[in-house]
Amino acid sequence: MNEIDIYLEPYSPEIRAVCGDLRALIGETVPGVQEKLVRGWQLIGYRTPSASGSRYFCFIAPYDGRVRLGFEWGVLLADEARLLQDAGTQVRSLYFSDTGDLQRDLLAQTILEAAEVAKLSKEEKTNLALQREAERERPDS
Repeated sequence: MNEIDIYLEPYSPEIRAVCGDLRALIGETVPGVQEKLVRGWQLIGYRTPSASGSRYFCFIAPYDGRVRLGFEWGVLLADEARLLQDAGTQVRSLYFSDTGDLQRDLLAQTILEAAEVAKLSKEEKTNLALQREAERERPDS
């Protein structure tokens, strides 16, 4: 058993299954993804390779009864289906209580977009933030 499996052991079988499915999906979706247990934050963090090293882009945080899939730059994601939750200035999340909640195709698109956004420069992120703000203010949105 690896460190992450040991970390997840105290959780219910349902929560472990959701974490396992999300871990597999992230691994399948983002080439070269780096997975690391971050005990201090009680989560599994993910970094995507970039030209300048690697960039943190998402995490899985198990709780009793649900799992949080968080996106570091979630506020910059398109989220056309309006599924992302949380009201902070940067992170947005999805929450799952069982594997039946996972919409794999939509999740894969969101995960891939999150990895690509994380690779953007500060200036590119600023421009994307302005674009997303304008999109959200449109009456037809």
